[in-house]
Amino acid sequence: SGLNLRELERNIEKFGKEMIEYNQTAVYRYMLPIKRTVSDLILSTDDPLEIARNNWEQNNFLKLALEENSLVVLCDIYILGGIVAYIYGKYDLAVGFVQKRHELEKKMWRTTFLFGVTAFYDGLI
Repeated sequence: SGLNLRELERNIEKFGKEMIEYNQTAVYRYMLPIKRTVSDLILSTDDPLEIARNNWEQNNFLKLALEENSLVVLCDIYILGGIVAYIYGKYDLAVGFVQKRHELEKKMWRTTFLFGVTAFYDGLI
C-alpha cells in the first residue's frame, strides 16, 4: 500500500538535515520539491488558515528557486504541483502548472521527464 505520508515526511526531514550536515546542499535543493509535495498531500484541507500558511511557504519556495535560477528545481515544482492539483480535482490549476512548465522548458537545455510521469499526467490534464 505504500509508506504513510507522515512517516515519509519525517524521513525527508531527517535525510534533509543529514544532507545539510554533510554539505550536500545541491542534492538537498533538488529534494525540496518532493518535500513540498508530501506536505501538500498531507495538508488536503479546506481550512483557510492552513491554506494561507501553505501558500506563503510555497511562494517563498518559488521565490528562492527563481532567485537561484534553479530551472530544474522550478520545473520539478511545476511538475509535482500539477500532479497534486490533479489529484485534488483542481484541473485549472493543474493546467496552469503544465503551461508554466512548458514555458520554462523552452529555456532549459533538456526537459525533465521524471521517468514518464510528465507524459502520463500531461495526458490526463
